[in-house]
Amino acid sequence: MKPRDIFIKACNEIAVPFLEKGFKSSKNGQCLKRISRDKDLTFKIWFRSSVYNTSCSVTIYPLITITSKSLKKWVQEESINVNNDGLVYHNHIGYLSPINEYKSWNLAGLSYTISVKAIIDLLEKYACPIFDLFENRQTAIDFITQHGCCFNQYTKDSLRALPYMLRYGEKEQAENYFNHYIHLNKCRNRFLKAYSQLEKNEVIDCGLDKCFVILAYNQKLEIK
Repeated sequence: MKPRDIFIKACNEIAVPFLEKGFKSSKNGQCLKRISRDKDLTFKIWFRSSVYNTSCSVTIYPLITITSKSLKKWVQEESINVNNDGLVYHNHIGYLSPINEYKSWNLAGLSYTISVKAIIDLLEKYACPIFDLFENRQTAIDFITQHGCCFNQYTKDSLRALPYMLRYGEKEQAENYFNHYIHLNKCRNRFLKAYSQLEKNEVIDCGLDKCFVILAYNQKLEIK
């Protein structure tokens, strides 16, 4: 089989247990999608590969994404300087699990069966509980207020859910989430400096957090 055919075959085999959980397959099995009960959220499991695949090495990278239709509309209407696709959360399965890296699995030869099973197990154990959490908006907001995006003992916190918290939670809850991240990552002084620079209309440098710091500042979230 050609590397592309092996990759597609694996995607469709991985999909089987998730089709039973209400996911639908698209893009030749490369994307699994489920709509939340309230019809607002889209839960996706999707698979990337590599243009450098050979008969001896066929890579697969599993990722998850949660997006919200109403959040996308709000972000666009408010002209908020973050993603405009309603992104609530996304990550690679490696960063949701003890693997703790952007890992790829090899689907070539004898590795095929082992890799397919490992990916299914990881998605069921670490991705599905996150999807289930977001099925109830209030439960998700309460969790993020207290724990940030640390959805299990292996997941690192991030500010990806800040637009979601600002849109659907109380200001105090969004503020608690923001400060949970600040203290966990020991970036209070850096963020305070950024706030001071924003007051003076100066350019800030907060790396990947830049757009979220600007959003927090504009929404008058206090750094505690």
